[in-house]
Amino acid sequence: MGYNLVVPKKTGYAITDRTVPVNIRDDRGIMFYSTEPIMPVESFNLPAGKYMVDTGYFKPLPSPVIFKKSKLPLPEIAFATLPLNFKITFQPNPNKCTIFWKQKMIVFDPMFLDCPKPYFDFILNHEYGHTFYGYGNLYSPEEAEAYCDLFASNKMIDMGYNPSQIMNAPKATLSSRQDYRKEYIEQTLLNNA
Repeated sequence: MGYNLVVPKKTGYAITDRTVPVNIRDDRGIMFYSTEPIMPVESFNLPAGKYMVDTGYFKPLPSPVIFKKSKLPLPEIAFATLPLNFKITFQPNPNKCTIFWKQKMIVFDPMFLDCPKPYFDFILNHEYGHTFYGYGNLYSPEEAEAYCDLFASNKMIDMGYNPSQIMNAPKATLSSRQDYRKEYIEQTLLNNA
C-alpha cells in the first residue's frame, strides 16, 4: 500500500477502516505512529512533517483531535524564555541529555540519532521544562523531574502527538530507576482521557 504523506501543520485524521492498523513511518523510515498495540482507534493527530504510510485508511479532519493537557504546578522561575535557539549536538552523554545554559547548548547522547521522533521530542521538551522546574527550591528533584515530564507531555500535545506516543516515550527512554516518572506520566495521561 505504501505512500508518502506531507502534513503542513498539526492535523487530525479519522480512521475510515478500523480493521486495518495504521502504521506510519517518519521521513527516515523509522516507525512514528502505529495503532496496532492500541486498536481500535477512531482518530489521531500527526504533527507537521513528512511521513510514509505503510498501512491504514484514514482521512483528514477539519481540525486536530483535542487531547486534554495536564495542569502544571506553579513554576519555580516565573518569567523565563524557553531555550529554543540553543544548539543541539550529539556526544556521549551518560545522562542521555543535558542542557548547558551558559554555553547555550543541549547535548544528546548519540543513541538519539536513530530513535523514534516521539522519544527525541519527549526528551527535548523535558529539557525545555527545566527552564521552569528544577533550579529553585519549591520542589524536590524528583518532583521537578516529573513536572518536566508533564511539561514535555503538554508541548507534545501542542505539536500534534497522541497520548499513546507520549506514554511510550518515557517507557523507552528512561531507566528502571525512573519507574515512578513512567507511572506518573502514564497515569496522568490516562486520567486526562
